[in-house]
Formats: sequence, structure tokens, C-alpha cells
Amino acid sequence: MESKQQRFIQYAAEFAKANAVHIWLGGSFQKGNATPYSDVDISVLGDVSAVRRLIYRYGKPVFLSHTTNPPGILIVIYEDGVAVDLEIVKTIRFPETEFFHSEDIKSIEYKRDESAFRELVLRDDEPYQVSRLFHRSLSKYLSGKRDIGISVANEIAAYLSEEGVQSPMYYKSRIKEMLDAFSTQYTISNEYETILRSMIGRKSERGV
Repeated sequence: MESKQQRFIQYAAEFAKANAVHIWLGGSFQKGNATPYSDVDISVLGDVSAVRRLIYRYGKPVFLSHTTNPPGILIVIYEDGVAVDLEIVKTIRFPETEFFHSEDIKSIEYKRDESAFRELVLRDDEPYQVSRLFHRSLSKYLSGKRDIGISVANEIAAYLSEEGVQSPMYYKSRIKEMLDAFSTQYTISNEYETILRSMIGRKSERGV
């Protein structure tokens, strides 16, 4: 059965061809080792207008923020649960005639646009940036990368001045308690919170 992420990738491929926009698939889907919880990594050669069309023609983002290290990669989470890490490419050496690329963009000389994201993010305040860590923690943990998932959860705990996750055994209960505390103190959209709580209820690849 085709996954939600694969449907997004097919959408991106069709968008690239129809709009003459170069898009590169990256990350675990490009490498062939994606899990049901993996984000879709894409790099887009285009201006803000093209990127905005790409984002919103697929569906409604319930969370749209950016990374700080490395800077300028958009994080888009849709209401259907698809999560996309979107890098805007400013210049690239010798783009090919095909518009959707499955080769690793990192093997090509290119430069990222590290400022265009400012015109696309929904919010940029600190609590909003911290709230994205819930999704990152859960997606890593559920993919079997428990150490990373716990480490990110402990970043949230430090922000909330709460006890962190001491053992994988207590991860689910602690991340739920932290989400309860966070949503009480800070504004978080109902749609995004629903996705997070749904993820908390899922089994990881290791069955816990």
C-alpha cells in the first residue's frame, strides 16, 4: 500500500514537471531506508512564490517553521501527518533537463537560500520553535532511533524546567506529560497537537 509520504513524493514529482521547477529527493526516501515515521527531505530550486505554491497545493500545513542548525530549512507538517524538510536552493551547478531528481543533491555544487524561509514560516517565536521538538523527538523515537528521540525530549524538558526522560521505558508517559504541560502554558494549534497525541499512541519499530 502506498504511504502518505510516497503520495507526497509523487505530488512533488508531478509539481516539478508541470511547473518546470527542479526538485531533488533526499534523506531516507532517496536512500531507500525510510520508515513509516520518516520525514520527506526535498530540495527546491525556485523563488518564494514557487515554494509557496508547492507547499499549499498539496494541503494545509498545521505546522510550518524552520531549522536553526543548519539554518533556513523549512519544516512543514500537514494535517494528514506528512512531515517535509524543505531546503530552498539559491544556485546550483548544471541542473539537468529533468525536473524531479532522485540523485543526492549533496553530490552537486550548490548554495542554499538561508533567508527565503522568513517569508514562509507561520511563527518564529521561541515557544513555537520548541514545539517542533515534540514532532522531531517522536518521529526519531518511533523510527527506532531511541537515543536521539530521548535526547530531543530532554531539550523540551529543560525548556519546561521539568524532569527529563531517564529510560526508554518511561518515554511515552514523560513525553505525554510534557505535551500536557506545554499545551497548558503555550499556544499550540489543535491540529498539530492532535498529530502529536496520535504519534504518542503509536507503536515504535521496536514494538514499544
